[in-house]
Amino acid sequence: MDAQEFKQRFMPHYKLLYRVAYHLTGNAQDAEDLLQDMYLKLWQKRDDLPNEAMKEAYLVTMMRRLFIDQRRLKHIDASAELKEELSPPDERNLDHQMDTKDEAQQMEGLISELPERDGKIIRMHLIEDRSYEEIEQDTRLSQGNIRIIMMRTKQKLKQQFIKITKTWTN
Repeated sequence: MDAQEFKQRFMPHYKLLYRVAYHLTGNAQDAEDLLQDMYLKLWQKRDDLPNEAMKEAYLVTMMRRLFIDQRRLKHIDASAELKEELSPPDERNLDHQMDTKDEAQQMEGLISELPERDGKIIRMHLIEDRSYEEIEQDTRLSQGNIRIIMMRTKQKLKQQFIKITKTWTN
């Protein structure tokens, strides 16, 4: 199946699938991510899909299963983090915690050096864990602009952070 045929078969169901994803996640950004994951999965299995895969019921069921699988993975990750936090500290763990704290302080310093708008947006998204929709309401920028600012700011911070960590290791 080529891209054109894929679009003809599955894109007409986009609005329904988005509504289902939004209902499952309760968040526009998470719904978009879930929908994107689903279309990716469909694309990867496009040649092995049964004929009923074009039916809405099949696609909605697939969406629900993908959502449940993702929640399970997040739950497993959270319980692994909890076990790690509850384990007794050893010397390596304490060194790691100190390094992490130093890195966080360095990153906060880099964020504070950013232009005001970029720093505000990165704090809202990464530190306050706010969705693009919420940031859009506060900043009056479009979600597309916010995504571009986030991408460019993350790249800039990553480059600056790499420079700093290279000086630590030298």
